[in-house]
Amino acid sequence: MDKGVDKRPKKSYIVGMKEKKLTITSKNISQKQWSNLILELNLIKKSWAPYATISLHAPGIKKVIAHGTRTNFKED
Repeated sequence: MDKGVDKRPKKSYIVGMKEKKLTITSKNISQKQWSNLILELNLIKKSWAPYATISLHAPGIKKVIAHGTRTNFKED
């Protein structure tokens, strides 16, 4: 019998995951570029939903996302 092998190893679990924060700043971004950046980050948020809870905070973000994700399909 090998004495170096532990028959009952200790179990470790990740407890209390620390919140992580990312800040993106730009001084020379146009309104169109800003809207596109917000929409791209929203797509990333949706695709990462199974793995992590991501929240986006910015002035007017709800309006940008609502306007950018609507469809203008009209059936006549």
